[in-house]
Amino acid sequence: MTTAAAEPLTPQGQLQQSLDRARITARVEPADDPPGLLVVLLGGTRLPFTHFASADDANTWLKNAGIGATADTDEDDNVVLHLPAGTVDAVRELLTSAYIHAEDAADTLQHALHQAGITLATVTVTDQDAVAIEIADSDNLATGVNLGVQLGADSIAQGLELHRPKGMRKLARRLHLVLTGAVGRGVAVRAEPGCEHRDDRLLIGLHIGRVSSLADRINAAAAQSAS
Repeated sequence: MTTAAAEPLTPQGQLQQSLDRARITARVEPADDPPGLLVVLLGGTRLPFTHFASADDANTWLKNAGIGATADTDEDDNVVLHLPAGTVDAVRELLTSAYIHAEDAADTLQHALHQAGITLATVTVTDQDAVAIEIADSDNLATGVNLGVQLGADSIAQGLELHRPKGMRKLARRLHLVLTGAVGRGVAVRAEPGCEHRDDRLLIGLHIGRVSSLADRINAAAAQSAS
């Protein structure tokens, strides 16, 4: 059985795919005069300019970037970028590349955590320079302890009463030291005691430049444990 090769994406399809991957809510449409694309921005997050009511910020951003395109607003006050054909690649790169890189890094770290058995951890992109790891765990933050153990801190929970807020905060401080030792600066860790409707949580902030290093360390530790 022969599988037909996938049709290459059009510039419209490439831009839409990149916006979707960067989680920028937008709709890309063809434009005839001049030939190019229209980008209707449907949400205000992850944009380097103000989204609603006025296109002034968007036009300033385009001008400062040296891109010969314009912006206005539609009847719903969404900013619409009018991109002549020769500007599409530059706008796609500027709008989406950093967030696509961040999303790819977050996915890599999420996979490494799950492969290591740290399945209650969720990795999300908070901005183009950072991700957040949320560990929600009703079992005395055992998942956070497991992360420390994976990184070589076998006694990270020694002497801690992890059912108490004070013990959780001490675990967060110790985990901060372990993570900093593993990947360098650019790490923040805090504990949030739970309540009747929410589990205890460890919240880890990580600079995007440290994400791959942490994933590599976790993968290496998991491989060593399996051997």
